[in-house]
Amino acid sequence: MRDISDPASPDVPLVLVIDDEESVRRLIGRVLERRGYRVLLAADGKEGLLLFEHHADEVKLVVLDWHLPGEPGERTFDELLKRKPSVRVVLVTGDSSADLGADARKYLACVLLKPFTTSELMLAVNAVLSA
Repeated sequence: MRDISDPASPDVPLVLVIDDEESVRRLIGRVLERRGYRVLLAADGKEGLLLFEHHADEVKLVVLDWHLPGEPGERTFDELLKRKPSVRVVLVTGDSSADLGADARKYLACVLLKPFTTSELMLAVNAVLSA
């Protein structure tokens, strides 16, 4: 577990990134940090939920990989909603046929298909946070 930027600065939006692919997780974190966001990184759903528990009041957005080992993205998403029903989630997946279900689709702010560009990522993040 590694914080990229100081999560103690409440005036800057805090984004939680949950992705098991280290290179993807770090890339998303660097891109967001360069654009001025504070970032928390988690390698799986369990770690992500733990970070979310500690920062739920501050987290403005979660970037969540749908296919996670151990604690699947779907279960992680459900747990995030239980803890904070208003949480905004950008789902990332490499599977265009991922079975998201009607309930998940109702609460997801955005779905990004891997591979995505940094421009696509920032368009999604900015759109969700400005909505």
